[in-house]
Amino acid sequence: MKKLFLLLTVISIMMLSACTSSIHMSQVDIGSNSQKDLDEGKVIAIEKSQKNILGFVYDSNYVDQAYAELLQRCPNGTAMINVEYLTNHGFLSWTDKIRLKAICR
Repeated sequence: MKKLFLLLTVISIMMLSACTSSIHMSQVDIGSNSQKDLDEGKVIAIEKSQKNILGFVYDSNYVDQAYAELLQRCPNGTAMINVEYLTNHGFLSWTDKIRLKAICR
């Protein structure tokens, strides 16, 4: 009986500590750019995140920070932009992330 209880306890702990990840949204905007704009541009990648522990949110302006960095790194605008919103789940916590990939003009 003790071995069964120990086995169930170990399995429960392993299941509670498992992690997952999911992509909620991936959006691409090409606009009306020519192939020349897409070929000559510089590709940049920006990733910002916020941590949630037991529903308490920290650094809630991570999307604004990513947008400000995009404007700073691409002052002449973008020829294409890809936005991904994803979540990494952990034990009693999760991390929301936003990834921006863009071609600067």
